[in-house]
Amino acid sequence: MSVPASLRYVFYHCKTKEDTLDKVALINRELYSWKSCEKIRKFVAYGIKYEECYAKDIDLWVHFATKVANVEEFFLGIMPGDQKYEFPRFAHKNGRLRNLTLRHCQLNPCGSFHWSSLVSLSIGLVELTDGVMETVLSGCPNLECLELFAFWGIQRLEISSVKLRNLTIESYLGMNHDPWLEIFAPYVQCLELKGLWRSGLRIRLRNVSSLVTALLHLHMAFEDEKRNLDSQYSYLKELLHSVAHAENLELSPWCIKFMSILELKGWQFPPSTRKFLRLGATLDRLEFPGICSFLQSSSDLETLVIYGSGYNRISHELLSKCTNEDEQRRKFEMQYCNGSFLHLKTIKFIYCFGPPSINKSVLLLVKYLLKHATALEKFFITNSYKKIDVSGDFVREKQELLSFPRSSPRASFIFCKPKY
Repeated sequence: MSVPASLRYVFYHCKTKEDTLDKVALINRELYSWKSCEKIRKFVAYGIKYEECYAKDIDLWVHFATKVANVEEFFLGIMPGDQKYEFPRFAHKNGRLRNLTLRHCQLNPCGSFHWSSLVSLSIGLVELTDGVMETVLSGCPNLECLELFAFWGIQRLEISSVKLRNLTIESYLGMNHDPWLEIFAPYVQCLELKGLWRSGLRIRLRNVSSLVTALLHLHMAFEDEKRNLDSQYSYLKELLHSVAHAENLELSPWCIKFMSILELKGWQFPPSTRKFLRLGATLDRLEFPGICSFLQSSSDLETLVIYGSGYNRISHELLSKCTNEDEQRRKFEMQYCNGSFLHLKTIKFIYCFGPPSINKSVLLLVKYLLKHATALEKFFITNSYKKIDVSGDFVREKQELLSFPRSSPRASFIFCKPKY
């Protein structure tokens, strides 16, 4: 009998409790048959909706993965329910596990953790009680990547390990008593904040002095967005100041939208030495002040990537109410005509072209970049649709693109097809 490289069990297709029980019994039988194997590298089980009657079965899976098979990768994803599954203490010690992902598994802070070989840890859909993260991290001396997803219960995350360089936080839920999560991570080099964040919940970056890459892929959701605009402005300014020293910066459409409003209100992004900038944008012309503000503050920029996220009616309406379109156009045509991007060599527009109404705005931005990027070498354009290359609109716009004057004699367009 051949030994599998990985065992994978999914419960999403179980429509009734009987189906779930049958699946659980099947897994238990299979694990019994594989118990003598020593080459199983990965174990995955997810999608089971937890009830207390399954506790012993799930304990069996954890024991098989961590004590019998000694897998290097373990993914245990439990669907949230009325009851909590507590990750068993016998699994708190393991010297072979390298990648561990837990969903809706309560970690008990009592005792200690010894995951000496763990390099990647992802925890989500769970309350992190006081002291649990400190206890877990102290038992992972070789941890390099930490991901926290849809969690609550803590107000302070302190990472003192020199080896832990990658931190991802997605959809911090918080509670009424802990709306702020403070992060002290002086050795983290790559920080990603992403997902949907509820009103009033914030992350404060107290110490991220070694940061090289900051990925702000987040969206703040407010019950009454109009009444909370000042709060969003204030938080975005604080967040951008905290990551201004990062060499690589990626921003979501939410950041661009509010940066555009802030710019028209007179606020400027602090000067930065960043070399790489990636912007997610709807390519609404009203976003141009925000885009150009980031460019103007990035005198050392070498690579610019703009990723089209599609037209957003709600975003456009908010921008229209908060900005004066005539003033915006005047600033774009006059104020941003000063200065050049002396180090910008590569520009990429990904999924930016689409309907003619959007293309008109995109062409204006392309023209602006060609005029000011004096060292430009390559301008990549990846289209939105499979058949857009043969459409009459894009053929005409492609010809117009090629006719634009370029300040760099080495600048050339490279048209790419999307990968599906």
